[in-house]
Amino acid sequence: MFTTKYRPTKLSDFIGNYKIIQPFIKWLLTWDKNNKKNKCCLVSGLNGHGKSLFVELMLKKHSYHIIHLTPDDDRGKENIKTSIKPLLNIKKTYDDCENVLVVSDIDTVGSDYGFIGALVECIKETEIPIICICDDKYSQSLKPLLAYCFDIKLSKPTYNDVYALVHKVVVNEKIQIKKSEIDKLIEQANGDIRFILNTLQLGVKSNDTKDIQSTNIFDTTGQLFNMDATFHDKYATYWLANDIHPLLIQENYIGCIMGSKEIEKTLTDNTYFPKCLDYLAKSADALSDMDIVDAEFNFELSPYVAANCIRATENCNKKGHIKFPRFLGKISTQNKNKREKLDYDKVKFSNANV
Repeated sequence: MFTTKYRPTKLSDFIGNYKIIQPFIKWLLTWDKNNKKNKCCLVSGLNGHGKSLFVELMLKKHSYHIIHLTPDDDRGKENIKTSIKPLLNIKKTYDDCENVLVVSDIDTVGSDYGFIGALVECIKETEIPIICICDDKYSQSLKPLLAYCFDIKLSKPTYNDVYALVHKVVVNEKIQIKKSEIDKLIEQANGDIRFILNTLQLGVKSNDTKDIQSTNIFDTTGQLFNMDATFHDKYATYWLANDIHPLLIQENYIGCIMGSKEIEKTLTDNTYFPKCLDYLAKSADALSDMDIVDAEFNFELSPYVAANCIRATENCNKKGHIKFPRFLGKISTQNKNKREKLDYDKVKFSNANV
């Protein structure tokens, strides 16, 4: 995979954002548990700008030991209290490396009720630096953290920085691509290096698809259901909102297939059945394969997730309005119900005989 082959191994190879390196180093090396305003560093930036990689390379350069807390881990309030808090009092490892807690994707809290509050308590009591990573630091859920955070924001790499990497990949891999196509690819990627590398590896040509900031997700989903669109067109559209498109396709693919009047003859008993049933089976198989690959939580497998997602739309045709995923609505309801539940640990019962 190009994303592995061309992944930077040292800080000097990181693409762009050179101006934030020194402020980050200064915060890290002068960290003081008594400085309540800067006990945590909040690293933010759009998806694909390399936030996690930047933090990893920085800590590697200065020989810090990373304690990870990711969305894959149990981030419930109780687990943080019992498993994470005790580690915040251990300043160094057995080989004398200083510990740092790195918490990824704090703005994708999901169903981890109480997570942000528990994280704030950790920041107040910690004996080691804490680094939090997010896409959107203006998310309402993060407000309680901001008073304790030193702000580091990654911006989109410059054209020259990205072009140097693309030129290196194109030359090393002997890829036949025009300069104009490289320029379009860089513009379309909007600073997402992973997208550029994955696109170069799959040999997908860039097009003039609008940026997600000016495109509605319901419109882009409709483009994915367009039977006349090519794989290349759909692939470029998919990345405009790759985090929500799979759910939108899963919610709408049945409605975009059903109603077909086509019939076909079986090879076994000469009976006839609607062709749409065969289309449904193929789309369901593709979505199942997508879920299996996506469950690995491996960015290197993202192109295969995209390919299976697009495969699920091959026999679909947009009919009517695109529906919002009911799954997200159910999650929202579950979280609301959790908040409304009583805290039974604080309820006092009478001495009634049971």
